[in-house]
Amino acid sequence: MNALKDKIKNAGWARRLSALTAVISLVALIAYCIYGVVFNYFDTVVCAFLVGTLALSGVHFYLGLGALNLLGAMCTSGAIALFFLNSFPVWADELNGITMYASRGGLPPVIAILVLMFGCALLQIASCFIPAKEGK
Repeated sequence: MNALKDKIKNAGWARRLSALTAVISLVALIAYCIYGVVFNYFDTVVCAFLVGTLALSGVHFYLGLGALNLLGAMCTSGAIALFFLNSFPVWADELNGITMYASRGGLPPVIAILVLMFGCALLQIASCFIPAKEGK
């Protein structure tokens, strides 16, 4: 555990943002899996995009390879787009007050998952523009 603390302490801001992105994407992945299984909206491609985001952010934190945070942002964007497309019935039913699409779940968990994904995307984009001043 001390090695991880030392790694975070000596890492630059770009890699710290990648570590934070990995944590948030893990939370988003868990929330999405629970939401998808409980309300029968699970999509393996969204799950794969979130796993890719988690993996690329983690590898960028440990190795500091410059293009990985950009690839992670692309994975997050794919997850956002596909999840938003798949959640169309929820948006339509909830915002119109009807049950045309017989949507399950509700809008609050969809919005919460999307906020987590957008947070990951913003952190990854921000880490792309931070100069690579790394510690030991």
